[in-house]
Formats: sequence, structure tokens, C-alpha cells
Amino acid sequence: MEKDNFYKNLMNIAVPVALQNLILSSINLADVFMIGRLGEAPLAALGLSNQIMFLMILLLFGINSGAGVFVAQFWGEKNIRAIHKVLGVALISALLTSTVFFILTQTMPELLIRVYSPDREVIGYGGEYLKIVGWSYIATSLTFVYSIQSRNVERAKIGLYSSIIALLVNVSLNYILILGKLGFPAMGVRGAATATLIARTMECIFVLGYINYNESPLKSTIGEMLSFDREFLRKYRKTTIPVILNEMLWAVGITTYSMVYARMSTTAIAVVNIVGSIERITFTGFIGVANATAVMVGKKIGEKREDIAIEYANKLGSISFLLGLGGSLILFLAARPILQIYDLSNDVFKLSLSTMYVLCLFLPFKSFNATNVVGILRAGGDTKYCLIMDVAALWAIGVPLAYFGGLKFGFPVYLVFALALSEELLKFFVGVRRVISKKWIRNLVEDFV
Repeated sequence: MEKDNFYKNLMNIAVPVALQNLILSSINLADVFMIGRLGEAPLAALGLSNQIMFLMILLLFGINSGAGVFVAQFWGEKNIRAIHKVLGVALISALLTSTVFFILTQTMPELLIRVYSPDREVIGYGGEYLKIVGWSYIATSLTFVYSIQSRNVERAKIGLYSSIIALLVNVSLNYILILGKLGFPAMGVRGAATATLIARTMECIFVLGYINYNESPLKSTIGEMLSFDREFLRKYRKTTIPVILNEMLWAVGITTYSMVYARMSTTAIAVVNIVGSIERITFTGFIGVANATAVMVGKKIGEKREDIAIEYANKLGSISFLLGLGGSLILFLAARPILQIYDLSNDVFKLSLSTMYVLCLFLPFKSFNATNVVGILRAGGDTKYCLIMDVAALWAIGVPLAYFGGLKFGFPVYLVFALALSEELLKFFVGVRRVISKKWIRNLVEDFV
């Protein structure tokens, strides 16, 4: 293995992606921290409103993860013309998706929240938030496409720079608009939504400007992006549709978890929202490794160096599991001090602490699974296997156990959280076996025009 290049490439992609996700998670954490001061109902409303955004993001991730399989392999082949075609398909798909979600937030915002929670106060706050933040969805989809595909052509810093802008704008405006500073009225939940809208719009403007005024491999004309034909689409869809289906079914499953927690109690969904925002920060390093794996493995396959791709996959899988162990230990030791930052009631604090300890047990498996699914198997074009493995674990194990534990047997939230995470164990053992078999690796870009 080319050791120097291996670690250099890993750091060049993983670090910017990890920092970007850390910043994005910090934005969410800041929202939770400031809205949490207003009470449990606004906090629960924020968490449930973000589930709608989460659904859209997962679909966008599916679109771009599928497109990224081709972009990384075409990048290894240095086929820039084909990359522009993939970019065009990804942009059209992302814009259509975000437009649908925008329409839903403008026509039925309260109904969307009612799906998760029967609490009228939560529904009211959530509807207000969605009505405003929905205007940011189209800009978010454009940013998403260009940021993710920039990683796949080894330009990972673009997303980092844009997220720094989003953080500075969002946190500053949160402070001003949520709490009513500098002469502005205290807008509460509506202030958080307005801050997010402005931040996402500025982030999008920066990304589009950066791509067009720098020598990015993604810089292209509309004609170049729309130059794909039916044969190109046929080959493209064969690999990407399983990825999109994977993310759609996974998104519905994750949403079902939120429905279970919300119907258990407003306290339960508030606890999961708090732990989830902390988990996202802990997970940033793992996401960085997963994305770096996708680019590094995919590029080697495109270069027709499958032996190196297999070596990379084995090593990066091990690294991700060890990172998970380290993150688990750190989170276990820091759980209590972190939660003490929040202004929580005694009951919410105790439940949140127990739930965080449960998370620590599963972090190594979650870390490996993220790298394996997003980075190894998908990069190798093994998207149908990923679909079956991911969806079966979620719907045959995680969702049924969480549903019965939370709504039928009345288990406390931390035990229901553990039941939901049990799906990670199946994915771990089945996923390891698939990597060892080497059946996952295939070159998808040969014979593409």
C-alpha cells in the first residue's frame, strides 16, 4: 500500500468533511441550546420540525451518494465530461426533491408535525418553524449537491468554508432573533427558523460563486450538464436507484423512531433530541472517514487498481471501528459535564444521561457501519446489497423492537433507544462478511461515454 499517499489522502478529505459536519452539528446544538431555554414544547417542536428537514436531507444524500459512486470512479478515470453529466442528473433530482418538500411546508406545516405528535402546543410551534424554514430547502439542495460532489473530486474544503459562513450567520442571528437582542423583538422558534433561512441562503450563494470563479472540475455549462442520453441514464439508474430507495426507506424508519418517542411523551422526544444533537457532534469524525473511504476506494476502482481498493477498504474499516471505540470512551467520560451545560429538569437530565450511556455501547458499530455502507460497499457499486442489508436490519429488528418497547410495554426512553440501535449489530456482522468476500467490488464506469 502507498502508505504516505494513503494517510495524506485520508486526512485531506476526512478532516475538512469532519470539520464541516462538526460545524453543522454545532449549528443544531446552538438551536437546541437556545430554544431549550424556552421550554420542552418549543424544544420538541424544533426537533420534530427538523425531522422534515432530515427526511429531505436523507433523500438528497441518497441522490448524491448514488451520483458520488460514479463521480469518484470517473475522477479516477479522469473523465470530466462524464462527471458533468452526472452532476446534471444529480442537480435535477435534488431540485425536484427540495421543491416537493418546500410545497409541503407551505401548504400543510401543522399536519406534518401532527404526524409525529398529538401535543397542540408542539404542533403550533412546529408549524410556525416549518412555514419559514421551508423557504431554505431549494438553496440547501444546491449546496448539498456541489459540496458532496466536490469531495468526490478531492475538493473537500469547499463544504468546510461554506459551513463556517453558515455557522457564523446562524449563531449570530439565533442570538439576536430568538432571544431578542440589539433592539429586535424576541421571536423564539420563528427567530430560529429565520436565522436558518438566511444562513442557508448565504451558504448557497458562496458555494455557487466558489465553484464558478475557481478552477473546480465541477465548473460546467448547463449544456454540458444536460448532455446525457437515455443509455447514460439507464446505466446510471441501475446503480443509483437502490441507493435512493435505501435512503428513503431508512428515512421512513428513522421518522418512525421519532414518532415512537413523541408518542411516548414530550419528555422522551426532548431527551432524544438532546442526545441526538450531541451524537451528531461525536459522529463528525466517523462521517469524515466514511466520506474519505468512498472517494479513495472509488477512485482506485476507476483507475482499475482493485487490489489497492481492497487494501484501502480493509484498513479504513478497521480505522473506523477503532475511532468508534475512542469516541465511545470520550463520550462516556464527558456525558455528565456536557449535559450540565443545558438548563434541564432533574428527570430530563437523568434520562438523557442514561440514553447517552446506551449510545456509548453502540458507537463503534455505528462508526464501522457508516464507513462500510457509505464508503466501501457503495463505492464498489454494491448498492443492491446495501439496500437489502440496511432496510432489513431497520425494519425487521430496530423498528419493531422500538415500537413494542416504547408503545406497548412502556419501557423508559433509554431502553427504547437501545432497542432501536440493536439493528447496528446485525449490519456490523453481515457487513464484515460482505467485505471479506470481496464480492462488493465492481468497475461501473467502463464503457461509459
